[in-house]
Amino acid sequence: MRRLPSLTALRFFEESARHMSFNKSANALCVTPGAVSRQIRLLEDALGTKLFDRDHKGIRLTAEGKNLLECVAEAFDSIERVTRSMSASRRNERKRLTVCAPPTFATRWLSPRLGAFMDAAPDIDLSVRTDDADKRQISIRFGYEALADRRSDFLFIERHMLVGVPKYAGESLDTLLKRVPALHVLHNDARLTLWPNWLDAAGLPREYAENGIEFSTLDQAIHAALVGTGLAVVDRNMIADELADGALVALSAVESIGPYGYWLDIAAGHADEDSVLEFAEWLRGEGARANAEAPPQPQAPLA
Repeated sequence: MRRLPSLTALRFFEESARHMSFNKSANALCVTPGAVSRQIRLLEDALGTKLFDRDHKGIRLTAEGKNLLECVAEAFDSIERVTRSMSASRRNERKRLTVCAPPTFATRWLSPRLGAFMDAAPDIDLSVRTDDADKRQISIRFGYEALADRRSDFLFIERHMLVGVPKYAGESLDTLLKRVPALHVLHNDARLTLWPNWLDAAGLPREYAENGIEFSTLDQAIHAALVGTGLAVVDRNMIADELADGALVALSAVESIGPYGYWLDIAAGHADEDSVLEFAEWLRGEGARANAEAPPQPQAPLA
């Protein structure tokens, strides 16, 4: 039986030595700098020697670290060559995965993230549908509860905020809500309760949103808000880019949480397929980050 140090620790060591930075290696490995530091300490303890010298200027390899890096890099290079060769020999064994998602979710949240998934799973041919595809293996659903007839995993809750273009930031909220149209989203020919829920959370009368303009999709309402047509109550997950670049601004610090969110549903009979398991694991991780990475957005100053 081989007596080897932790392969995870060796991987973290090799990445840190290549970058000469625990922070940069953490970014490359998609972990925290603290996790990298812990793995390096565990490896040094297991070997009984220092691999890095650390000071205020950063880290440097010790003589022992340089020797280990040469050996580890060569071993990982050999493993990579063999595994790439094996992968290349199976390129004709591609897997097709059909995912059904709501239109705005697919356009604004899912699509920008798919490049990372395709890099991680190059043997999967992905088909993203916004209709109710009969052959779907995975559905991403807008709802408030799990479904009994399939495996349902919660991804993230909606966090609604009142937004508009920066030119509206100079008016009082009361004046703004009386003057500027409310942009509504329809679902099954009825308005979603985005506005009433938000007005209730803000302690404001629902009459502010009785009128306004209705749209078939949330994406349409967002585009109308972007050109200044009106005000929208939108899940912040769907407008992260617009908030970051200032195209839309929060007009109140109030958020209404839920009751709806997004769910990952796996169709019966597909739960054990490799492509389904791989996509589901990746999507759960993205959903967990969406739940964790919901920092307060800068609020526009109000008159």
